[in-house]
Amino acid sequence: MNTSIINQLSGVISARKDSLAALRGRIAALLEPIPVGAILADEQGEVCRIIRVCTGASQWSNRTWEVTIKGRGALTPAGTLLCDQLGKALYDGSNMHWRSSEPTCLWSAGETGGELSYASGRTTREFAARLPAAIASYLAKCERETEANNSATAAIQINNESR
Repeated sequence: MNTSIINQLSGVISARKDSLAALRGRIAALLEPIPVGAILADEQGEVCRIIRVCTGASQWSNRTWEVTIKGRGALTPAGTLLCDQLGKALYDGSNMHWRSSEPTCLWSAGETGGELSYASGRTTREFAARLPAAIASYLAKCERETEANNSATAAIQINNESR
């Protein structure tokens, strides 16, 4: 095979991978204020749910999981990660532990769960296009719940005052 073709292929594949990583990063930044446990949905159904995730890190880059790095992620209905917010390293007070090729896993009740894989590029782009409507729906739901909470608080205050 021609070296220039190999170089072109390598460049295009690398650019595609970098652009997908950038898209996942933008999605993670957009979802950062949304609390763990929230489910985002649009008129087509669930887009993602915000979950706790974790990964491991090692002081020696030997794939030994010495410390756990905890974070958040967005899980699609199919069970794949849309994005995550996990650090690349953790300082334990004595040593720096680096994440290399450790998997991203579910994190629940202090336990590491199953290993997660990322959604494909196509799925990530499809869900990214649906996120604005899902976020708008979530904001409307939050506003309705705030109004309901305020009404309930007012009712409690009226009951307390009438005693």
